[in-house]
Amino acid sequence: MRIKSRPGIRKRIIVSFGAIVIATVIVLEIFFVIFVQNYYYKGAEQILKDRVNISADFLNRYLTYSSAQEKARFLFENNISSYDNKFLVQVISSEKTVIMDSNGFSDPSAIESNDISDAFENKISVEYGKSPVTNESVISASRPLIKYNNIDGVIRYTASLEKVNTEVQRYIMGGLLFGTMLIAFFMAMATIVSKSIVNPIQKLNETTKRMALGDFEQRAEKVYDDEVGQLTDTVNFMAEEIIKTDKLKTDFISSISHELRTPLTSIKGWSETLMLSEEIDHDSELYIGMNIISSEADRLKDMVEELLDFSRLESSKMKVKKQLMEPKKLLKQVCRQFYPRAQTVKLECELIGENTVVMGDGNRLKQVFINLLANAFKFTPAGGTIKVHAEGFEEHIVISVTDSGIGISEQDLPRVREKFFKGSQTSPGSGLGLSIVDEILKLHDSKMEITSEIGHGTAITITIPGIIKQ
Repeated sequence: MRIKSRPGIRKRIIVSFGAIVIATVIVLEIFFVIFVQNYYYKGAEQILKDRVNISADFLNRYLTYSSAQEKARFLFENNISSYDNKFLVQVISSEKTVIMDSNGFSDPSAIESNDISDAFENKISVEYGKSPVTNESVISASRPLIKYNNIDGVIRYTASLEKVNTEVQRYIMGGLLFGTMLIAFFMAMATIVSKSIVNPIQKLNETTKRMALGDFEQRAEKVYDDEVGQLTDTVNFMAEEIIKTDKLKTDFISSISHELRTPLTSIKGWSETLMLSEEIDHDSELYIGMNIISSEADRLKDMVEELLDFSRLESSKMKVKKQLMEPKKLLKQVCRQFYPRAQTVKLECELIGENTVVMGDGNRLKQVFINLLANAFKFTPAGGTIKVHAEGFEEHIVISVTDSGIGISEQDLPRVREKFFKGSQTSPGSGLGLSIVDEILKLHDSKMEITSEIGHGTAITITIPGIIKQ
């Protein structure tokens, strides 16, 4: 099943929470803007309608039989509209021209406006537009002037919307600023909340990674008594159970290995004793069988020693007795030990450079060299070559064992240091050799690098720090 790549939990929480908050704030801002606009513009409309209704009712009631011109003259000469100095008051004829306005001007040009047209139909409406003189936003409302029950003209009130627009914009900007601050606040809260959720998970993840690398002494920290806290308890319980199981396994392997030593020694000893008997012909099947038993006993003994070393490593009981020594001398001895085995495989040993002195355990380092060469012989077919190269430097020594054997696959290469790992179940050995070598080198503050290619062999390089001569 293909796993889709997704952002982390923290990012998803912040993005999801942020999207909800932003959407909510946008909706609230829209309602707020609508409310503010309705409040101010509808308020301005209502005030304008009230003023024009009052003036029209006054003129129509007290000057019922006067023409629009006479009503205009009466209105402005007697300053009846003086208290309406915030408005531009116009009296408009039936031809829709301005008879007179509150500034004392008239205009012969016809005014085509919806509020005037509606007024001639005895309806009141509000018209928004621009002042032809100042180009500012204005609002207008008109009412009919009646003469003998007929509409003879229109009285029109016009007011500037600049102050209203400024006030509306101020509230809208304030609302936007408040909305932005609200989003920032909730995003900060989302970040804090996501940290409280993600941080314990990250700590748990780090702990489980160390456990996956074999450090089961680690314990995950329980921060909250919630689902993550329950998961933490489960992980800690799992680690404790693994430690118990590993201890049982190590104790079992150690016990079995010790028990196997005695019968293997007896088998080895008696097979060699019988082989030395003069009564047995060296060409007989019995002698050949005893020889096979002796060699297989040696192989089993080597496996038992590996298992014992493994149990010591697992229980941290493997100790190294370090002293000043020269690895090149030890490697030369091991090469001589393997020369008799180099009948079908060519063995080359090259020791160059300085005689680097290291602080190490000779027996354990010898075990490392023997394991590396034994592996090389085990996986190199007849006609192949094994090269041992050591170059000494003042501060360290580099030793490599290279073979032309079957090699290690790319997917198996990262796992060859694992305990009991074998690329194939039919491969010889216990799968502990390289893991024991790796652990011994770690006890010597040394490192091992492995490169390999299927069909082209394997190269193992180890670097051991030296003691700088004064």
